[in-house]
Amino acid sequence: MNSNLPIGVIGLGEMGGTIARRILSVGHRVVGLDKFSGLADLDSPLFGPAKHPADVADRCDVVLVLVHTDSQVRDVVLGEHGLTETVRPGTVVVVHSTVAPETCKALAKDLADRDVALVDAGMSRGRGSMREGVLTLFVGGDAATIQDVQWALHLYSNNIVHAGPVGAGMGLKLCNNLLFHSNRLAMLEVAHIAAAAGLPREALLDGIRSSTGSSWVLEHWGKKDEDALSVGIGSHPFVERTTREIELALRYAKSVGLALPTTTATGKYLPGILTDGLPARFSTDPSVEGRAAGLVRRNRLIEEFRSNGGRLTGARDSWEILLLTTVGARSGRHRTTPLAYQRQGNELFVFASNGGRDKNPDWYHNVRVNPKVTVEIGSQKFEATATELTEEERSRVYERQVAHDSEYARYEASTSRRIPVIRLQEIPG
Repeated sequence: MNSNLPIGVIGLGEMGGTIARRILSVGHRVVGLDKFSGLADLDSPLFGPAKHPADVADRCDVVLVLVHTDSQVRDVVLGEHGLTETVRPGTVVVVHSTVAPETCKALAKDLADRDVALVDAGMSRGRGSMREGVLTLFVGGDAATIQDVQWALHLYSNNIVHAGPVGAGMGLKLCNNLLFHSNRLAMLEVAHIAAAAGLPREALLDGIRSSTGSSWVLEHWGKKDEDALSVGIGSHPFVERTTREIELALRYAKSVGLALPTTTATGKYLPGILTDGLPARFSTDPSVEGRAAGLVRRNRLIEEFRSNGGRLTGARDSWEILLLTTVGARSGRHRTTPLAYQRQGNELFVFASNGGRDKNPDWYHNVRVNPKVTVEIGSQKFEATATELTEEERSRVYERQVAHDSEYARYEASTSRRIPVIRLQEIPG
């Protein structure tokens, strides 16, 4: 390995760009590649742009990979104009992207046939600036390779933790991510409890920062956290990244035979809370603020559903919802509500759960007075008749819904009322 060669950096986004600038700032050359970022801010006599990954491999024998997904990492290494087209024996490929450990193991095997080593190095910010080289790396790979490449890693990292063989570094990174995201969920819930009790936010934050409950999340509390306590931040790259990191970590836990309550709850609740706001999902707050949060969430869902051909995106892409338009029982105005549904053959059922509140939702009162409704599901739109199920049939349908989504058990346990179930039957037209 030749330390006089430039270091290759593939992916010059937030993390990759910062690492590249740090390496340049200490006087080492960089060859960089990014499909989307402009390179003007890396203007330096020590920086050289590349055309594709093969171009990077041709000019460097240490290559850092900082793209977004497992498939993008595979494309960088094995795809057209990928690293394997020109990589020299003795090169070390360092995967910083947060990906599945199995992806790193598979790529390491492919590269070993060319006498090229792969090191997986999950990243975590520390108490300091990445621009000053404050960065923890959770590294997986054989000890000899890590020793060989340490000179390059220390240009931008002050803390290198050797976790074990290839894949172990990413496994440790996923554990760190899961703890980080679980802490965010806990902190949001604590802030919500404190607000409901009338405790000032600043007193809460200042007090916990100097006590045993402090954490990185609390020390860096900001606008996204405040938004999550009100109307959420909507569909946003931050939510998508959080969702992906949690899903990777939970799959890692599952691969070792574990499904644990706190981390499972983080995956189930945090993405939705960040997207829509905690009050819209859990608050029984009858105040203007609580109603406003619910209205913002409803309107976001409707707009997203209709602009994407009857489906949701990002953290909510697995949701199955329909839009139910009813006629107001008192106002006579048309009101549209996004609802989860259950399909049995040609029948559709919706549930007046209202998040487990003790009051039936407005749309339920509307269909009791005006049972003719409009349904939008996928790309279809049709008129239907809404009919409340009898108790015997309602019990069967609701049990199926609980089996499909345990959240409905929580709704039922949270309220003293019997949650109505409504059949939507298309009107032949």
